[in-house]
Amino acid sequence: MQTQIHPFSNADRQWLARSLERGRAICTHYSAESGLDAAALDRVFVLWAGSSSQTSEFTADDIASGLGSLFGELLQRSFSFNWVQVEDDLGREPALLEEKTGSIVMPVNAVYKRIEPELQKQPFFAPMWQMIAAHLEKSHK
Repeated sequence: MQTQIHPFSNADRQWLARSLERGRAICTHYSAESGLDAAALDRVFVLWAGSSSQTSEFTADDIASGLGSLFGELLQRSFSFNWVQVEDDLGREPALLEEKTGSIVMPVNAVYKRIEPELQKQPFFAPMWQMIAAHLEKSHK
């Protein structure tokens, strides 16, 4: 199957709203910071990863969808990304599409990859942000 891009449906928007709410709850639980940027998401992820994640009130799914969605919202606000659903042989998942370049970012999937198969405990949001910003700057010249 060739990769297909679908607009966000009402159900997708509801999922995103729930995920953003959960992400904000996670950030509030692990940090008293009021500002939210990629570095703040890194600090929250590292704190969660350093805690006993099996006893945490937040599951791996909560962390991936919550923090991934917050990261996606940061990208959407800062660059010209739009939320879409990307479908391929492996299924559908939420993603961000930058239409000028065709660049696709899958923020929830990116968080899952830092959790499974082995939990990584180092920052990744800020480096990923920097790579995306550099790519878009280069592509828009």
